[in-house]
Formats: sequence, C-alpha cells, structure tokens
Amino acid sequence: MKNTFLRVFLVVLLSNIIVVSIGLGMVHFIQKQNQVSADLLGDIGVQLVSSYEKFGIESLEEETEKAEKRLSGSIYLYQENGRPLLKALPRNFREQNSASVSGQPSADFLHSQFIQVIGGNNVQYLLIFKPNPEINSLAPEAVVGFSLLGLLVSSGVLAYWLLGPLLKLQRVARSFGRGDMSARVERKMARRSDAVGKLAREFNEMAERIETLLSSKERLMRDVSHELRTPLARIEVALTIAEDKHGMEAQKNYLCRIRTELHELDELIGQVLTLSRLEAAALVKEPMDLQAWLDEIVADVSFESQLKGITVFKTGRLPKTLFGDPLQLRHAIENVLRNACFYAGDGGVIEVVTEEKAGEAFIYVRDNGPGVDDEKLEKIFHAFYRSSEAREANSGGFGVGLTISQRIIRAHKGRITAQNRPEGGLEVCFCLPLK
Repeated sequence: MKNTFLRVFLVVLLSNIIVVSIGLGMVHFIQKQNQVSADLLGDIGVQLVSSYEKFGIESLEEETEKAEKRLSGSIYLYQENGRPLLKALPRNFREQNSASVSGQPSADFLHSQFIQVIGGNNVQYLLIFKPNPEINSLAPEAVVGFSLLGLLVSSGVLAYWLLGPLLKLQRVARSFGRGDMSARVERKMARRSDAVGKLAREFNEMAERIETLLSSKERLMRDVSHELRTPLARIEVALTIAEDKHGMEAQKNYLCRIRTELHELDELIGQVLTLSRLEAAALVKEPMDLQAWLDEIVADVSFESQLKGITVFKTGRLPKTLFGDPLQLRHAIENVLRNACFYAGDGGVIEVVTEEKAGEAFIYVRDNGPGVDDEKLEKIFHAFYRSSEAREANSGGFGVGLTISQRIIRAHKGRITAQNRPEGGLEVCFCLPLK
C-alpha cells in the first residue's frame, strides 16, 4: 500500500509540475516575444537623441525608421516637456487614454517599454517602444488554454494508470462470477509489486481454491451417487429374486413396499445431485423461441395428466424470444407445472400465461388447488420443505422441485414468486430478463 501511495503521489506531483511548467513557459515565451532588452533600447535611444541634436528632425525620422524595422515595432520619442518629436501616440493606444500628472502620455504597461534617455546639456527624453500587433497574437487566454490541455492530458494518463488495472480485474471477476472457472488475471498484472499486483495474485489464488473445491464437490457427488446406487441396484435384484419365490401374501406386500421405498430413494438421490450441479454448472444460453418452446412443454404435461382429466392450456403471445438455457429452464417450468397438476387434483385446470413488461418476460402458472398458507409462501422454495398437510399428503415428492426451479431462475438473473389466487389455488410467477 505504501508503494502504491508513493507512486500515486509522484504521478500527481509530476502532473502538476508539467502543467505549471507549461503555463510559466508560455508566459515567459510571450514576454520574451513582446520585449526587447533594456540595454538595446537604451543604445537605440542614445543614438536617436544624438542624431536629433546634431542633425535635426529629418535625421531622427530616418534613424527611427531603420530602428523600427530592426525591432519590428513602433518608436515614440518625447521631450521632457511632453512634446512628441516623432508621431504622437494614437488615441486608442490602450484602454487608458488619460495622461499622468507630469503630462506624459499614459502607458501600455503590458506590451510597451519605456526608456529614459539623457541628451546633451542633461536634457531628458522619454522613448516608448510598442511591438507590432502580430507579435501579440498569443493572448493570455492561449496560456490558459494550453495549461488546461496539459492538465487534461496528465489527468488522463493518471486515470488510465490507476483505473486500467482495476477495470481488467473487474472483467475477470465478472467472468468468474458468471461461471467461467478458468478466468484468471493476466500474469503481467500479477507480477506487479504494488497493491494492484498483490490484489491480482490473491484473486488468482482464491479462484484456484474455489475451482478446486467445486471440482472436489462434483467429484464427491458423483462418487456418492455411484456408491449409493450400486447397493440399491443389488437390492432391486434381490427383491426380484425374492418375489419369484413362492411365499406368503404378507411377505409379497412387504417386498412391494421395499421396492417402492427403493424407487423413492433413487429418485431423491437424483434430485439432490441435480440440485448440487445447479450451484456449480455454467448455463449454456442461446436465443429461444419462447412461445414454441413453452407450447411443447405444455403439450407434454397435458399428455401426462390426461388420465386425471386435468386441463392445461396456455395464453399470451409475448414475448417472442428469450435468451437463456432451454434445458435448465425446461426443468424449472416442468417442476412447477407437475406440482400444479398434482395439487389441482382430478379434473383440475392449469393455466399458463405469458406477458412482456419493461424488458422482462413473465410466465404465470396458475392452478385451482387448495393453495398455501400465506405465512408459508416464502418457505415452499426451501429444500425439503413441505407447505402443508393439504399439499403434501400422498405427494410422493421430497420438497426439492421448487428449490431446483428457484436455483435455475436465479442463475438466469431472474426471480420466482408464489401467491394465493383470490378465486382459490396458487399462482407461481417466473420473471426473466429478455437480454
């Protein structure tokens, strides 16, 4: 941190020095352009006064013309009584046109120079030199402009130096958070000796540990699945052999009961594995024809529920497309639909409605079952939770289906909610971003 502070301090200090140097340099340049050395003006003044006193006004005018060409400016020469020997100062010499107390002409203190010259018999003269206007083309506003330009350039360099690495780190963190376990900060940044480099190295170490933990967890779940299902398969074979033997009717009932429990245990293992994979697996998103995709799901669930006389129908034509993982979203919708069909009972009616609002897709699944107590609506999405005796009796489920649906929707940056319908039954709402 100290090293980073020192670097920032030095960069800011250097930026300020550059800006100040540019400003002072421009001012100095303008002053140099606008001024002639006092010694040179003094020599010219002595030469002009001497020429005037010896040869008269015509000689003075000739020498003055030569000096003006040499210095690229205008020369004004006044006697000590204020009378001009050459041309008089123009009326618009400067904003100030008033004369001083001594009767001398007002001064252009910014661009003109004043030299006092002593002639013969100690007679005093005043020489005023004013540069040509084209030399003054660089106004003070130009100095300010160049200074601001230097400040902007130096500030841009400073901002890039500070924010560039942080923006790169932000992009890597975003990719890692979206499921790309291989995302790492580039080595060039990680080799830096300041706080940014230290942060990059710590991020890479954290990413390595998380990837290792997730890989170990997935491997453990696969191993557990294999180890649990292998004895289940053996028990299944043993049950088949036992049922083939001629035994008592009561024994056959027990064997049938054991087979049912085995099947439920196998299903539970499968759901738990699915739930664990949703926490680590990255989604495979693609553009989806939402209406056609949903029509297919509704048709499949309707076919499965036709023996119970359950009617499943869909309304709504918007939105047309959705960007998501079709397979995972299908699991989420089917879990809720099958849950609704079970609790709706024989002759139930299930309605699937689609809408589009403010850039989001809404999918409603409504049943006419017994509903859920209001205080338990939030808990139905918790793993292994059952809402009430009315909705759990003889369900054959384990309270995992809605949890799986919630995990899938959250992985798509969406949300899922449930509420009781005024006319009876439960409404589950899926809200998914369209982009």
